Amino acid sequence: MSSEPLLELEAVWKRYLLGQRRGAVRVLVDALGVGTRERQHAWALENVTLQLRRGESLGIIGRNGAGKTTTLRLMAGITRPTCGSVRSRGRLASLLNVGAGFHPELTGRENVLLNGVILGLSRGEVRRRYDDIVEFAGLAAFMDTPVKRFSSGMYARLAFAVAAHADPDVLLVDEVLSVGDAAFQDRSLRRMLAFRDQGRAAIVFVSHNLAAVEMMCHQALWLERGQVRAHGPTADVIRAYLDAVDDDSETLGQGYLTVDSVAVLDNRGREAECLGGDEPFSVRVIGHAHLELIEPVFVVTVRGDHGPLFAGNMHIDGNWPSRLPIGPFTVECRFDVSKLRGGRYGVELKVKQNVRTNYYEPRIKARFSVAGDGEAPGGDVRAIWQSHCSSREPDVIMGRG
Repeated sequence: MSSEPLLELEAVWKRYLLGQRRGAVRVLVDALGVGTRERQHAWALENVTLQLRRGESLGIIGRNGAGKTTTLRLMAGITRPTCGSVRSRGRLASLLNVGAGFHPELTGRENVLLNGVILGLSRGEVRRRYDDIVEFAGLAAFMDTPVKRFSSGMYARLAFAVAAHADPDVLLVDEVLSVGDAAFQDRSLRRMLAFRDQGRAAIVFVSHNLAAVEMMCHQALWLERGQVRAHGPTADVIRAYLDAVDDDSETLGQGYLTVDSVAVLDNRGREAECLGGDEPFSVRVIGHAHLELIEPVFVVTVRGDHGPLFAGNMHIDGNWPSRLPIGPFTVECRFDVSKLRGGRYGVELKVKQNVRTNYYEPRIKARFSVAGDGEAPGGDVRAIWQSHCSSREPDVIMGRG
């Protein structure tokens, strides 16, 4: 591991003007003296200092609007700090927005060649690695299609595949991977783990998926309204963050919902800590909604030692409830035969409205073990959702994890 930092932020501050117009419109308004009231500003980051060396990984966590993406944009050189300095060394690859760096009118093949050169590879290097990139993305049948017809998940898969094969010295990854399916997220996390463990790159990973951050990153940075609340070993920082989230919900009463219990049920509907690898099982969530939640999407993910294996996601088939009223609720997700290997597994719960709005931050809420030797889970594991609340009859929602 090199002792020279590949990425340095020193006393970085970032300020944005509120209600700022741009370009000719701003010049015209200023010249006419219209709306000349004093401009307001907001500090997105305040006095952030950190260093990252080859083989090190940093997870950045915090609520929406905490300054996580602003930090990545500064690291990537997309924007400049108001005060302080940002320095990077070597080849830098960033995945900050779905489809960033892709031209919508070009095909997947053409975008791979273009994006690879943008990331610092020669044309010959991109051509030699093209087959590996396409195989990793799993999009061979679509490479001659204009990417404007790609889904957000296809965008993310192709963008990550190019960045992962560009041999970056610094890799910046935002929440963009959340639009991929569980299998692709698992493959991507394994690739980043290989970068980390082989000392090939410094990695900065921003995600609301705290379990993935804990598995991926040696250290974590917790931001709150642009200020550093904690910076240190990942487990310690995440524990402090979750304690603060829980405390805020209880003392201020502003949490969207409270989860009272998450239980794993066997094929007969009984709570169980040990399951057979070839039997269906369910995950039951009992809680209380403090506010009426619009279009809540419950996501139950079964995680192994190296990341997510499969998930039940209400969003997959577009059949999530239009609302969840105030009051108690029970949500149950039943999984078909999953063929899990013998070992220990975690159950992660997340409740969201969309990619950027979480009603309940993802966290491991239950664990179970599997006896015997099963197969590695692969492909789709069918999920059936059932929800009960205080003001309506049960809904049965079919999905595919």
